[in-house]
Amino acid sequence: MSRSSRQVSLLILSYASLAVTWGWRLHANDSASTKGDSLLEATRTKIAAHLAHAPKHLQQAAVFQLAMLPEREVQALQEWCKTVPEQRLRQLTVQEGPLHAPCPLNTALIFAELTRADAPFIDDSRLLISASGDRLEEPHKIEVLELLASQAIENNELSLALEIHERACESPAASWQNVLNLAEAARLARRPAAALRVVNVWLDESKPRLDAVQREDAFDLQTTLLLEGTRYAEASRIVLDELRSLKLDAAIPPRLMQRALLATHAAGESAELLPWIERHLRTFPDHKLTVEDIAAGKTVSADYLRWLSESAAIADRHQHTSIACDGFFRLAAAGETRVLARLHALATQIGRGKELAQLLTTLQRRFSILELSQSLADGNAPAPARDLLAAHLKTAPNNRAGWRLLTEIDVTLRGSASAPALWEGFLKRFPGDVPALQKLARLQLHHAQFSQALRTLQQIPGEHLDEPTLRQIASLAIQLDDLPIAHRAQQLLVQGSKQPAISDVLALVALNRQNPDAAADAVLAATIAKLPAQAEFHKSLIAPTSTGEASSFSTAVEAK
Repeated sequence: MSRSSRQVSLLILSYASLAVTWGWRLHANDSASTKGDSLLEATRTKIAAHLAHAPKHLQQAAVFQLAMLPEREVQALQEWCKTVPEQRLRQLTVQEGPLHAPCPLNTALIFAELTRADAPFIDDSRLLISASGDRLEEPHKIEVLELLASQAIENNELSLALEIHERACESPAASWQNVLNLAEAARLARRPAAALRVVNVWLDESKPRLDAVQREDAFDLQTTLLLEGTRYAEASRIVLDELRSLKLDAAIPPRLMQRALLATHAAGESAELLPWIERHLRTFPDHKLTVEDIAAGKTVSADYLRWLSESAAIADRHQHTSIACDGFFRLAAAGETRVLARLHALATQIGRGKELAQLLTTLQRRFSILELSQSLADGNAPAPARDLLAAHLKTAPNNRAGWRLLTEIDVTLRGSASAPALWEGFLKRFPGDVPALQKLARLQLHHAQFSQALRTLQQIPGEHLDEPTLRQIASLAIQLDDLPIAHRAQQLLVQGSKQPAISDVLALVALNRQNPDAAADAVLAATIAKLPAQAEFHKSLIAPTSTGEASSFSTAVEAK
């Protein structure tokens, strides 16, 4: 709240309390002295302003109670205001105070006191609130404790915040939201076991406190806290026991399946979950479709594919080869081409190569040969990828993308040492291919074949010579003492730049003097004219260097 809006609310509260007070006093025909009235009204105004720091839902009832307070209690409040902050809070909570409690004004004043800059220490305050008994109603007591816990977190007193949240959750009036707040504080304090104890209490079936949705939330939180506390085996045991408690014909709740997946993976017991995933998959209508139906384009749900993928991965990891292969067949048929490499390995291993070939033929209605080959290669199955792609290229010899992929696969199969020769073979088939020329040049540089790399870079068409390529050509040419090529590359570099760097212009000047060229002179003159330099600087750049003969000199001292 901004300062101006807070001042407005304070004025409204103050004038409202004064208006109600004067109305009550006129109705009661009070005969107190004018001086006494002034002091009492000043106290009411001060307290009303103080109440602006209390929660909004408590302010209205507190202000009206303040307006109707008898003089005796207003005088008590006047004396109460003069005491130190800790004593004020004590009188509102555990000692006899200015007000009969519980009441709205006493409750609002407690909140206001705890938000003051000079409020007592948080630890002291929470002890007073916890010991307040019936002077503070239980829902309000929980609210105050939550406020203190938030303050403790802001002060980085994480353990204290956790203890306060634990105290709030012990109350019979605590809600599930209080438990969630406790869990968040426990995470910040890195003490998940503290929150787990409370969650387990709330999950006690002998004392039901949660509805169906909250109970599922509680089970999720229980699993999360166990995993965060590295109690993996316990988490796995709990979820598997919960699965075993289901009736044979009962559907498995999706959230229970998710908890079981997380817990068993963490505990290294995912094989125990495999029968339950199979049972869950059978509840999907998609499970009744054949591989051929799915490959033909029958739509299957994303949730079914997700659990099918989990089933195949778990089965494969635990060497249940047949189950894994069945799952990968269905996934590949649904368009999950990322599993093709693993499917090829398993299908070949257990003699289902013919089914795989039929599936690949069917998938070609939805995917190109290049896409299928790329999926196999990406999955670390370059040999079958090459076989599939090579057979296709026999009927499509001009497919440049196919030959490029075949070259990349061959590099994988034969090793990096053979890469330059393989890309040279590709360039014989498709001369002038810029990406291939750049790749070949990089390979030649990597193998210290500098002259070959320079020749390769020179084959790149002029319209594809970008700045990095020109710099590389110039550098290689200088290294190989080929000044004409270096001169031409530097000229193109300067000529193609809107604002050439001074260093590039100077490099061109130096090359121009070593390898004079009329066209380069014209480019240099036009470039220098664009430079933001003085005329003398221009002249110093283009002035020809003069040479002369040094006169003879002697280091001997002449004797007189």
